[in-house]
Parts: sequence; structure tokens; C-alpha cells
Amino acid sequence: MFGRSSDALLKAAEAALASGLLDAAFEAVISSDAGDGRRRRKLLTQLSDALMRRGQDHLLGRRFAEAVADFDRAGRCGHPAEKVIEWQQRARDAQRHHQDVARRQDAAVAQARDRLAAGSIAGAHQAREAAPIENSEIHALSEAIHSQAQRAESALADARSALRDDDAATAVQQYRIARTLHSRLDGLAELETAIYEKVVQEAAQDYRAGRLSRVRQRLRMLDDVGRGRTVRVELEEAVRLADAAAKALAADHFTQAGVLLGRLMQLGLDAEWTNDVRERLRLLEESRRALLEGPLGLLCEAAGSEAVRLRDRAVAAHRDGRYDETRSVRPETAERAAFQRVASSQELGILPRRILLRIDGAGSFLLLRGDRIGIGRAGSQKAELELLSDLSDRHAEIIRAGEDYFVVCSQGVELAGRSVDHALLQDGDRIRLGNRVRLTFRRPSRKSVAALLELGEGVRAAAGDCRRVLLWDGPLLMGSSRECHIPLSAAMGGFVLHERAGQLFVRTMGPTGEAYHLPLGTLTTIGGMRLSANGYTGGSSVGRVIG
Repeated sequence: MFGRSSDALLKAAEAALASGLLDAAFEAVISSDAGDGRRRRKLLTQLSDALMRRGQDHLLGRRFAEAVADFDRAGRCGHPAEKVIEWQQRARDAQRHHQDVARRQDAAVAQARDRLAAGSIAGAHQAREAAPIENSEIHALSEAIHSQAQRAESALADARSALRDDDAATAVQQYRIARTLHSRLDGLAELETAIYEKVVQEAAQDYRAGRLSRVRQRLRMLDDVGRGRTVRVELEEAVRLADAAAKALAADHFTQAGVLLGRLMQLGLDAEWTNDVRERLRLLEESRRALLEGPLGLLCEAAGSEAVRLRDRAVAAHRDGRYDETRSVRPETAERAAFQRVASSQELGILPRRILLRIDGAGSFLLLRGDRIGIGRAGSQKAELELLSDLSDRHAEIIRAGEDYFVVCSQGVELAGRSVDHALLQDGDRIRLGNRVRLTFRRPSRKSVAALLELGEGVRAAAGDCRRVLLWDGPLLMGSSRECHIPLSAAMGGFVLHERAGQLFVRTMGPTGEAYHLPLGTLTTIGGMRLSANGYTGGSSVGRVIG
């Protein structure tokens, strides 16, 4: 064997210890070839003390693994076991404490940055104060919070200045910057109200002057400022109806333009130009009727154009500007009864605003179309949803703005246990009107803008035994899953009800679903489902429907 001698190992260990090379000294002295004499025992004592001191230095320097290793080596060199265990425990406790502090520090910094990015200056301050250690990162974070607050105040000042200079577009832009940087900045809410009132006031003036394109531009400029407020919603609806009426007019669909103008005038936004347009449409209809009563009209009648004259009579009957496109003219003879469907709103290129849908085995459902749904007392003819109740004629309204729904009631409405006059509706909200009317708002599916109202116990609709009232805009899902607007048994299958070109269609669910036409007033079988749809004119009698 050519191993090193005991004397050589001890000399090497002493030299390494003298040079501070404790690891090399430990490897040499701990070897079994180093013997077990007095010299080695003295060396072990010296080395154990040195390792304990170095371990304590590692501990102060937060090098916890190195500290534990040195304490362990000191124990192997013969250092008292109780001391070794005590210092090892100290090292492990210090390591756990350090790791906990580091986790809390990282969490506080991350939360502060997230809140700062979300524009919550106060939240960022609070998270920053929760940081257990003051270091360069925390100081940089404090500077970033302070800088963002200053930029928000600067943007707010610029927005106020722009508003004073009648530059609403810049005011909105700077307001949004300030809100993004500091959502709770003092003066922000007051500025939003000032911008909204100024722009909406100017938009209303443009509307009264007939400058509809400028109305649209002003409302778009507002972006999300004041979204859902009553006047803005009314102006947006007015512009939408005016756009639709203009398209109908451009296509020479004067009757449809008149119907849309009637809806627009029902919004209550006073404007002289609407009276002028209504008068001109009336003159157009009178001219057409005069033509049809002359020689050319006789030829039209001979060619089977009785339906055209019935349609003209339907429009002329509503020349007061408040059209009800679901109302039909009563036929004067049995012969004309066959043409009654043609005089309905479906012939005018749009579906009735209220449709009663009956499905065998599933029940009856009232479908309400439009962005403003009035809720009121049955028989008043002033609300789309008429209830057998003690409500006023038009007690409240459900207003759709984009994909959001709002409940509005000047008399107050109880929503989720608190009284409000205007509130954004969420899925599951419970609405209470008057003393006994309770409704539940539902948004079953995010695939469709459509929503529904579930009638509470004891609440009855004038349309009959309808427990669900559909607020229809977009496809209606029918099936057994929770996201369906109309519940069906699993045996019936799944369907989608939608409108196309003024007609109803039912499509089976699935990528290759086939679409079926659902004519009004006709009992139709689609797959395993029998159903019918009828235009509903209101009143307390279920039978008052038109085909």
C-alpha cells in the first residue's frame, strides 16, 4: 500500500488550518489514516472551534446551507453535540424566517406593481407598506408610485383645460389617461360628469337640429364615459333607429321607414325634423294610395295585388307617428281575411315586437324585441311586458346598451334588497316592483346577448301562462343545458331560434345544423318538437294574436 503516513496527513492538516483552509484540513484530519493520537485530538479541537466560528459567520451572512454544513463538520470533529444541535437549529430557523420574509417581500412587490398597473395608487401604497424590507427595489417602487400619481394629476389638469377650451375629444382622452393611472384620483368623478353633461348636451342639440352624424360622432367620442346613463342610451337608440329608417328610405321601403320613425318618436326626444319627415312620409303614402285607387291600381288589383293595398291601409291607420307594427287592420270582408298576415309587420320586413311562442311539452314564452322594454299594468297598452298587477302604466324599463342591461324606474325599484332608480343588471339579480311583483334577471349564455326575466310566484303576464319572458337580441338557445334560454327535455334535442330578413328560423344545434323556417301563425314540427309563433298585440286575453 502506498497511502500517505499519519504524520504526513497531520502535517498537511495543520498547514491547511494555519492557512485558513478549513475544508482541506477537515478532509485530512478526518481520514482514518490520520491515526488517533494526542496530536490529532488537539488538531480536531482547534478545527472544530474554527468550523463553528466560520459557520456563525455564514449564518450572519445568510448562507444557511454553508452554516449548517460547518456546524455538522464541527460536530464530527468532536465539538459538543448540544452546541452543534443548538446552532444547527438556529441556522434552520433563520433560513425559514429569511424565506418567509422573502416570500412576503416578493408578494408585496408583485401586488404593488399589479395595483399600480390597474391604476390603484392607494392600493399600491398599501401593498408597498406591507413589504417587510426596505431595499432598492422598494425605493424604486415608491418612486414609480409617486411618478404615476403626478402623471395622473397632470392628465386631469389637461382634461379640465381642454374642457374649458371646448375640446371635448382631448378632454375625454386625458380623462381616460388620468383614470387609467389613478382610478381614485380626487376630482375624477366630477370631471367625468362634466364631460358627459357637456357632450350629451351638445349631442342633444345636434339631434334636435337633425345633425345625426355629429350625434353619432359625439357619442363615440365619449367611449365609456357615462355609458348606461339614460340620456345617452336614448340618444344611441335614436341614432340606431334613424340609421335603420334611412336605410329603409334609401331602399324605397317607405312603410318600414315610417314604422321605424314611429319608434324613434316614442323615445320622447323632441325634434322638429321628425315631424317634417313624418309629414313627408304621410304624403308619400297618400300619393301611393291615390295611384293604387286609379287606373293603375285597378291593373294591380287584377294582377293580385290586394295585399299591397292592405299593407297601405295598415300604415295609414297609424299616421299619428306612434306606430304599433304588431297591430293589424280589421278586414272589412271575409275575402280580405286571407290577406291579414300580409298587413302584419312581417310583410313590412320586420317581425312583431312581441311574439308568443308555444312549444308542446315546454310551455309558452313571450319574446320581446327592442332595446327598451317597458314593464307595466295589463291593459294600459303602454308597456311591452304587461302584468296583472297594481303597477303603473309604464312602471319601469329594462334597457339594453350593447351587451349590458339596466333597470330604470323613476318611482324606485328594489334590486337585490336595496332601492335604486337606475342600476346595471347582473345574472341572478332579483327585481321587485310595487308591492307584489318579483322578477329574476337571467343571462344564461354568453354566446348570445339575449336575456330573460323569470316571473316570481303569483306574478302573471297578460299574455297568459308565460313564466319566462325573453329579452330577444341575438340567437335564442333551446335545449336541456343550463345555458339555454328556453328549457326543453333532453329527448327533444337542442335548437337555436334566430331572425333573418324579417323571418323566424329554427336551426338544430351542431356544426351541420339544418335551418327550418317558422312561419307566424302556423303549427310547425321540427325534429321532435311541435311549436308555433304568433305576433302578440297585448291585452289580458291570450287569444289576441295575429299571424
